[in-house]
Amino acid sequence: MRKERILAVIMSVLLALSMISATVFAAEIPALDGKLKIQGTAAEGRTLSAEFKEVKPEGVTEDDVAYLWERKTVEDEETEKAGEKPELKELGKDKTYTVTQDDIGSKIVLTVTGKEENGYTGSLKVVSDTVIDAQTAAGQEVKAAEEKAAAADTAEQQAAQETENEQSQNTDASADTEETTQTGVSEDTDTTYQEDSTQAGTENIEGIPAATTDEEKQQSESAGSESVDGIPEATEDGTYGQTNDAADTADSQKNNDTGKTETPTADASIVIGDGNSEVVDFGTVISGQEDSIQAQYVTVTNTGNTTLNFTDISPEHFMVQDISDPMEQNSSQQLWIVPRAGIAAGEYDDTITYTSEEGVEVSFEAKMTVEAAKDDAQNGNGQDDQKTDTGNTSDPTADDQNKGDETPADSTTDPSNDANTSDGGNNGSTTTEVTLAVDDTVAESGLTFKSTESQQITVKNNSAQAVTVAASSTGAAPAVTIDPSEQVIPSGESATFTVTPAENLATDTPYPDNILFADKNNSDNKIIVPVNVTIPAPAVSNVTRDPKDGPDFGTLVDGYTELPAPQTITLTNEGNADAVLSDAVSSTGAAQGQYFDITWQAQTVKSGAKATFTIQPKINLTANATPYTETFTITDTTNGKSIPITATVTVNSPDPSLDVSGQLIDFAAAKKGYSEIAPQQFTVTNNGNVTVTLEQPALTNFTVSVDPAQLTLAPGATAVYTVQPKTGLDVGAYSEDLKISSSLNKSITVNLQVVKGNAVLTKIQQPAAVTGLANGTKKDAASLKLPSTVVVETTEGSMKAAVSWNVKETSYKQSSTDAQKFTVSGTVTLPSGVDNDNKISLATSVEVSVNAYSAKVASAENNKITGIDVNGVYTTQTKISFTAVGAGMDNNSPKKGDTRYVPQSWTVINTNVWNAAPYTASFGLAQSGDYTLKVAFAQQQYDGSSWKATGTTDTRQVSFSIAKAKVTAPGTNLTPAANRKSSVKTGDNTPILPFVCILIIAAGAIGGVVFYKKKNKK
Repeated sequence: MRKERILAVIMSVLLALSMISATVFAAEIPALDGKLKIQGTAAEGRTLSAEFKEVKPEGVTEDDVAYLWERKTVEDEETEKAGEKPELKELGKDKTYTVTQDDIGSKIVLTVTGKEENGYTGSLKVVSDTVIDAQTAAGQEVKAAEEKAAAADTAEQQAAQETENEQSQNTDASADTEETTQTGVSEDTDTTYQEDSTQAGTENIEGIPAATTDEEKQQSESAGSESVDGIPEATEDGTYGQTNDAADTADSQKNNDTGKTETPTADASIVIGDGNSEVVDFGTVISGQEDSIQAQYVTVTNTGNTTLNFTDISPEHFMVQDISDPMEQNSSQQLWIVPRAGIAAGEYDDTITYTSEEGVEVSFEAKMTVEAAKDDAQNGNGQDDQKTDTGNTSDPTADDQNKGDETPADSTTDPSNDANTSDGGNNGSTTTEVTLAVDDTVAESGLTFKSTESQQITVKNNSAQAVTVAASSTGAAPAVTIDPSEQVIPSGESATFTVTPAENLATDTPYPDNILFADKNNSDNKIIVPVNVTIPAPAVSNVTRDPKDGPDFGTLVDGYTELPAPQTITLTNEGNADAVLSDAVSSTGAAQGQYFDITWQAQTVKSGAKATFTIQPKINLTANATPYTETFTITDTTNGKSIPITATVTVNSPDPSLDVSGQLIDFAAAKKGYSEIAPQQFTVTNNGNVTVTLEQPALTNFTVSVDPAQLTLAPGATAVYTVQPKTGLDVGAYSEDLKISSSLNKSITVNLQVVKGNAVLTKIQQPAAVTGLANGTKKDAASLKLPSTVVVETTEGSMKAAVSWNVKETSYKQSSTDAQKFTVSGTVTLPSGVDNDNKISLATSVEVSVNAYSAKVASAENNKITGIDVNGVYTTQTKISFTAVGAGMDNNSPKKGDTRYVPQSWTVINTNVWNAAPYTASFGLAQSGDYTLKVAFAQQQYDGSSWKATGTTDTRQVSFSIAKAKVTAPGTNLTPAANRKSSVKTGDNTPILPFVCILIIAAGAIGGVVFYKKKNKK
């Protein structure tokens, strides 16, 4: 019994341990939170982007979300105020959006949605200010610049006033000190006063900068707020040295150029420092101490619309960074400037000009005052004081003061002192002569990396003895590694160091750094080489197609002999690598296309190049209940992306149909001997889908005219007939049928009555009511089918008289969907020969009825999924694209009661939701097998102002298969994250295998006990 208890306890422990793993796989994916902002000015031509600084959780980047740009008009805002949700105009789904003229007066709405595959869910939305035109935006910027300049002037005046006040106070304090000394203050007292007033570190003694308190340092030098030790000022966007003003200028130029075709213009601008200075002023420079001078910067921006190629320059008194690479439109480059070493004492004020091959010049003024170094030979040992090493090795231009051929004349010590140092430095002094040197090109320009490939620097030892040289990066986060880090260079010889960009550097991001080569036994014997590392993103191809959709060839009629014009598709490689494109593979499996002919052939499209081909329906397609659809897939084999081209054409059965504008042409009665009766016209319209040949018109008592070319009437075309009674007809009634098309049984009746004359009007008959008119009938006499004549009774019998109708004054509303009944009044014109001796009113009227609107009810049977073939077979490397088409979605002029179906979501493995058009999606599957794509459609009804959901849904589905691809890149999973079955990310890396093993052991133990008990019972 005891054994059984022990075994039970062991099994319970094992079972509990096996359940631990269930607690580590259910963490929730974080949702987006915080505040989203739009970066950029809401003005015509400007480019807007998202700002994620205040978006939570921290670390969200522009690649972790999907974008939706929409336009909110004034009408949309009124709809919102009324408590309804407006349907905003979609503008794009890219990371940025360039404001157009159509946006002026509206607001731009940006919605970002977290990508589950990147570990984020939820959405954030932000609305811009009202969009203004480009001219207004420019005016506001000019005004802001003027206000900024005025503020700067005010600040400068205040600073000057404060300086003047301080100088006045210092003068007063000095006068008080003199007065105190003269009135007999003791020497001790005087000494104490000076110690109190001159605190440690408050003066600049022998070139050592005055120390500041921590509070002063924080106030004057906040992190990243200014250039420190040669490191340029950091900006919010991660760039260096380009101020907001300069960046805004570049953005403004770029946005103003968008969408305009201009004559190539070469132009550039230059900004000094942060844009608040007009001159690069180094102040006082001590000869021989140039390496302690901090570099200053200027920023050159290409403000034209063409690439600029600047030539190298070499100013006499200053060293500057050359613009070695071509400058693209709207690009900027930050350039350093430092004083040259060895410049004689004096004042220098130079204008430095960068000149491009296109003739563009940008200049700036550089100033400095060079003073000779002081001879401090009174140090107590009869030797010159040695120059103090500032340790400022982070200065990107420090190497320019320490090159072998740039050593200042004053930086070397007196040769007589060499004897004192020949004993190995026992006297405590060392030489300050720089004996290390590098190649002139490297010394001037440093090293520039535009790839991960290593470069070499050769360092020469110009001294008379071997030197141990240590090589290191001066950056806090080194951008390069140096190999070896240390080596001995014999006298007069050279050594090579290999410099390699550091690992894990972000692409397309500049990383400035410096390499320090220093004599381990003499810290003054050093040379610094600036380094700039920018690793470009890997070259990739990116093929886009134009147009993005289709082609759709419309409708053909069975038996067609003339093909529609072929449509051209253009493929453009917008990437920076060549694209190797495959043959076009038809979704039907046909080698050359089953329903369409395509001229595409496999080829390589170079970066920036285009390739075109055409698609055209085949000649033998017959009438079909559904459109012919065929998708051709071209694969970019360099990146595995597919380019689908879906062609569509509809072929209908012949359906001839003619519509005659009336059934009767009724001329008013005419008195015998009439001269000429005004003609009347009617129209014949071909509402069918085939061409109809009309009959040549001919009547006995009437003349009929029509353009002979219109007798062959194409679909949608209209023929105009003109009918007029012949002259000289005798008294009597004339009625004839005008044949239009015997095959379609179309004709029209023409009537005329000729009377003898001397008749007197006795009565006007009431016209018959007009009923059954369709809702929305046009508000005119012909459309409302009002009679052109009425019957009048006379002493000579009944005859017809012309009538004119006053339709404009009726209560009829064409836009109303309700049934309407109204009266139209008219005025009768008596025929010639009929007198109104009885003074009978010639006014008449007719009742008209228009039916209520019959709502267009969309049928769920017309919901469909295109682009994916029923029972189609795809591979694990195929990108499947499809489009959901809801019934009634083409109803662009809805009326109250109309219905439609809107695509709502789609499912293969997971369910994905559409929030707005276009209702397209793409996916891939990494596992072979049979699958079903399901699309859910939601029914909506138009209430007279907007579409409202009814709660009714419909689901359509397409079955397909996935086969294993013959070639798959190692480790590649082509299934989109939205469609993968995977555990929820928790951040817990605990291995699950041990827990599985424990569970198996526990289950085995339980089974063993059960078996053991059964055996003992037996």
